[in-house]
Amino acid sequence: MEEKNYEVNKKYDEKILINILKNFDKTGEYVVEPGRNEIKKFEIDIENNLKKGNEKKKKNNNIENTETKKIVNVKKFKQKDFITNFFYKFKGSKAKRSYEYAKKLLECKIKTPEPIAYFDDFVNENNKKNSYYISEELKYDFTCREVFWPEDIERDKAEQGENYKISEEMERMLAKVEKNREKIIRQFAKFSFDLHESGVEFEDYSPGNVLIKDKSGNYEFYLVDLNRMKFGVKLNLDKRMKNVSRMMEDEKLAKIFCNEYAKYCKLPEKVVYKNLNKFIKKHKNYVFIMDLTRPVRRAFKKKK
Repeated sequence: MEEKNYEVNKKYDEKILINILKNFDKTGEYVVEPGRNEIKKFEIDIENNLKKGNEKKKKNNNIENTETKKIVNVKKFKQKDFITNFFYKFKGSKAKRSYEYAKKLLECKIKTPEPIAYFDDFVNENNKKNSYYISEELKYDFTCREVFWPEDIERDKAEQGENYKISEEMERMLAKVEKNREKIIRQFAKFSFDLHESGVEFEDYSPGNVLIKDKSGNYEFYLVDLNRMKFGVKLNLDKRMKNVSRMMEDEKLAKIFCNEYAKYCKLPEKVVYKNLNKFIKKHKNYVFIMDLTRPVRRAFKKKK
């Protein structure tokens, strides 16, 4: 790399990360199969880094971390055309924004997997340039999809019939979500309110981009897929409800969310729900049109 168009968290060994990127296409385990982007996970050795950190810790309180391996997720962004790359020179690539926004979220006390590094225009063994974002792998219990879209699971069961199979662990998780759904939604409403109060507008605030850890009935929410965010934004009720409208559709669940959110924003529940419902309907119409025009758009892309 001729210029330093990357940044690495000081806790991690730059050489190890560069070696992963060089061999990205040949090694690693897929988390997200190739599509627009690819995500793979890798195990890295962090022993040398820990030795340095533990030497300092020993002087203070004699605490020693014995973990020497860590799983990291590496997201490879699809190559862009010339025009897109030109604009990226001004606003930063998706990889760079993901890294910088993750750091900003943590500064705001909003949880996200630890950012490790980003690399722009990294040339791999096939002499192709790609951008990469590297973060710590998060062990989570479920996502907002399982909370707000139970009908998707029922549809899968109906469509697959006898072929529908899930692990015992997944069954236990779904049963737990079913039992505690209202409690999770109420805690998520508080999380969303705090996010908005912090002046953060997460433009991809959707069910799959919120990972949830169950801490004995207290739920922790982690944001992922961070390249489209705004900070320092004053969000009125319209903007707030538009922001969460992709998250849910079911009327009963939306009303639970609004009941809790209204307590914190100190507005009547009916006003909050009216706003949210307005944007839910708009989003449904948008999805309908996109589904309707998908075959035409795909055909157009093939011609190009």
